[in-house]
Amino acid sequence: MTERSLPPPFRLIRRDSVGSTNDEARRLALDGAAADFMVVSARIQTAGRGRRGREWQSPEGNLHASVLIRQSRPLAESAQVGFVAALALAEGLAELVPDADFLCKWPNDVLADGRKVAGMLLETAGDGWMVLGLGVDVLRAPPPGETLHAAVALADLGWAGDAETVLAAFCRRFAPRLEEWRTGGFAAVRGPWLARARGLGEPMVVRLETDTLTGRFAGLDEDGALMLDQGGDGHRRILAGDVFFPG
Repeated sequence: MTERSLPPPFRLIRRDSVGSTNDEARRLALDGAAADFMVVSARIQTAGRGRRGREWQSPEGNLHASVLIRQSRPLAESAQVGFVAALALAEGLAELVPDADFLCKWPNDVLADGRKVAGMLLETAGDGWMVLGLGVDVLRAPPPGETLHAAVALADLGWAGDAETVLAAFCRRFAPRLEEWRTGGFAAVRGPWLARARGLGEPMVVRLETDTLTGRFAGLDEDGALMLDQGGDGHRRILAGDVFFPG
């Protein structure tokens, strides 16, 4: 294990190889060794996972990291941290790769020029703690057909930096954005997230566990749920699902 510098108030704990950085961060929380803004990163994950238990490919050179966050608001609002993190990451990546278009895709993915470059996974970690998992395709993206959505790596966009530079850029944006959320709630980040949202006002398909819906992306409600405009059938509030944009 080594510790390297990140912008305050972050503290980085780096591992060579772990099953999952989220699991490692949770272990620290359960052992009483957690601190707010503690970051666990790893060169390799052998059992990385994404939303709904899907495998997350974790080749060396990409960013695999998890942030421990003290839960200071009601637990029911914890999913909103995913919006905070996606917005912060999109802003940080835009600084590093200014020629690319970085957008947020509901609920917590980041796209680069229309293809997925990063994803988040939020989990609880004992009393009063959340773990924010962060995966960014820095050097390599999954090949076509191996993921639900087309993917791209930062290297494919001509960027020659490394995973730790991406992590530092994210941290610089995440700390102030999280503080905005902690003091102002979701209203403080809803507008900025929507300003970077993929497909606002456009047709979309939402796959639920047992159904597939179509409509237009009408925005987010005050809690972060997706509002799907289904025309004559009115608006439907979506709490979880996979979003696709035709074409």
